[in-house]
Amino acid sequence: MKCWDLEPNQIALVDVNNFYVSSERAFDPTIRHKPVAVYSNNDGCVIARCAEVKAMGVKMGTPVFEVRKFFRERGVVPRSSNYELYHDMSCRFTASLEQFCPDVEQYSIDESFLHFRGFGEDLAAHCQRAVSAVHKWTSMPCCAGIAPTRTLAKACNHFAKTLGVSGGVLQLNSEYHRQQLLKQLPVGEVWGVGSRLAERFEALGIETAWDLSVSHMPTMRKAFGVTVERTMRELQGTPCIELAPLDQAKNEIVSGRMFGKLLTDFDALMASIANHVMLACEKLAAQKGVAGRLVVSLQGRVPGGEWREQSAYTALRPACDAPQVLMKAARACLREVFGCGREYRRASVMLTALEEASETQSDLFDASTGMEAGVADCLAAINHRFGRGKVVLGSVKLSDEWVMKRDFLSPAYTSDFSQLPSARV
Repeated sequence: MKCWDLEPNQIALVDVNNFYVSSERAFDPTIRHKPVAVYSNNDGCVIARCAEVKAMGVKMGTPVFEVRKFFRERGVVPRSSNYELYHDMSCRFTASLEQFCPDVEQYSIDESFLHFRGFGEDLAAHCQRAVSAVHKWTSMPCCAGIAPTRTLAKACNHFAKTLGVSGGVLQLNSEYHRQQLLKQLPVGEVWGVGSRLAERFEALGIETAWDLSVSHMPTMRKAFGVTVERTMRELQGTPCIELAPLDQAKNEIVSGRMFGKLLTDFDALMASIANHVMLACEKLAAQKGVAGRLVVSLQGRVPGGEWREQSAYTALRPACDAPQVLMKAARACLREVFGCGREYRRASVMLTALEEASETQSDLFDASTGMEAGVADCLAAINHRFGRGKVVLGSVKLSDEWVMKRDFLSPAYTSDFSQLPSARV
């Protein structure tokens, strides 16, 4: 007897259609009926496309320089990645879903799993009301797939989006529907199956999700591991994949980014490193942790030569979370890897050997006065109240040459009063 014959718990996967593009259109009515493409960091590649741009044949990750002229000729509206806006719209999306389900499991910035246990009403109709409300409250269209497992819910969501299902919701409610859905789903579209794994499957004659679900499980486990076995069981209707909470404490924290242009100056590089230290400190404070090691990495080259990455690290004794201590350590690491006459295109900071602040062992010979922790708490409180970056350590302001290139950035509609949209009568 299959799981849906027993009126099981159901999982709905709700996904915003073209999230970055939808976020841009939400506050700018002038582009709602125009083709829109969103660029990556430093306006390097196309990372989001509306349906019209996809129909033009533009692939994900296409370099901007290859399509710049094409976009001008076709009237495509370019936008630089507006991460401040996307974060806020993601929070609004999740908050909207919480009005319709008490158990919302955020999977990514634009996707959430909704868990319904013993739901007595028409679940598909309920999810249609949720999808409609999200569109009404945030102006972002979305679709939902409903099934007994996360993997099947992802598959239902895929067809709800690509087939334009009425109401934007597709529910899997019988064994016949499961078989028909899996037979039409390419194995590369299965949640957790990447392009490389799909190629290996196809070499074995496994071309659809149905082929994968009926394969000999012991053989598949031996060849591909327990992760593929779990995927197969989920395709058969047995829930066995759990997600790690998004707020779970991390084992390491990394902050890094490409520069808007090549840098050669030490102070400009230090300003970038300082910015990444501040961001890493925010993430460290959020999980109430301290770091025992700091690593600084640079990607550089002699002009005209090959790009190479160099790293330097320092141990922190005792482990700490104080921005000024980490900044001093980062400067020392930067001096180790910096070379005069070299060009640099990327810098990053990594905090490792993380542990909980409450469990940190004190150092008998630590000469610090405890003032560092007070400064860190003060900075965190001010930035939490007035917004990120309102108060920073001085090294961040040494230069602005490292700042990311965003020539087509839209206004910060939801986080900056000076950029609020205005209505004219």
